Amino acid sequence: MAAKEVLIGWGQTSDPTSKGKINALFGIAAPDNVCVEVLGDKPGTSIDADYWFDPAQLKKLLRWVYGESARRNMLLIGDAGVGKSSVIVEIAARLNIPVYQLACSGKTRFQHLVGSRELVGGETKWVDGPLTRAMREGGILLMDEVTRLDAGEQMNLAAVLDARSALTIPDTGEVVKPHPRFRVAATGNSGGFGDESGAYVGEKPSSFAFLDRFQKLRVNPMPADVETSLLTKASGLPDEIIALMIRLAGEVRKNFVGSGGGLSVTVSPRSMQVWAMEAVGYQKLGIKDPVWEALMDTVLNGAPEDNIKTIQELYQQWV
Repeated sequence: MAAKEVLIGWGQTSDPTSKGKINALFGIAAPDNVCVEVLGDKPGTSIDADYWFDPAQLKKLLRWVYGESARRNMLLIGDAGVGKSSVIVEIAARLNIPVYQLACSGKTRFQHLVGSRELVGGETKWVDGPLTRAMREGGILLMDEVTRLDAGEQMNLAAVLDARSALTIPDTGEVVKPHPRFRVAATGNSGGFGDESGAYVGEKPSSFAFLDRFQKLRVNPMPADVETSLLTKASGLPDEIIALMIRLAGEVRKNFVGSGGGLSVTVSPRSMQVWAMEAVGYQKLGIKDPVWEALMDTVLNGAPEDNIKTIQELYQQWV
């Protein structure tokens, strides 16, 4: 007898949905009878078919997407390049959920999120910003590096992060009530408490009132065996070269200033695939020591000389 289907979904929306099996959509081990609602007539096409999902992290994020989490706002914390933004984009792509993305800085203002009057076809019209569109249409507002926002701008945003809040557009007087599928995702390197290490210039302490409106999820680098498998598939480099790269990257990350070490440069998971692909390309060009040259051009050029020397010494020990 077949197991009864388990369907995870929004429930409260009448928008047309289909369903997809979790194991097929996300490439994880899950029972065949566990499905999720997908917007539209068919599952979305992922941006990266080889993307790796951490199962425990995925469960938490799906709970947040479908409104089972106690908060609709999620702050993803972690070092540069670990996949804080990409995991949101990849989940949304598979579920056909629109993502409205904005890179934040100290110059970003709340008005940039709300919208502005612009000249459209010879007429001045109101154009929704990413926050307004996500609230109006139902989607994910993704704010990269939200911890770089000035405290005043964070508190302007905090007013619309509560579950029962609405957005009033000052220019038009319109009150936009949040769509049932409106979600807010934000990323930050320090988690909102400032960066004492000095690794991330521009990080600012956030007020507790702002941070308290978010669930906080730590995003860690993928396990070494997973990273090894992905690099091998992407580049085709020999196993011994991949093992060297993984070992060196792990040592550099461990000694990164953001992890309490003395190096001001690190080899992020995001840069690993680029390093591997460049090594393959440099090998074809006949460049001497293509792996080291690719690392220099991918990560190290422009880094402090003492950092380069330290990493080179580690590399030469293992070659």
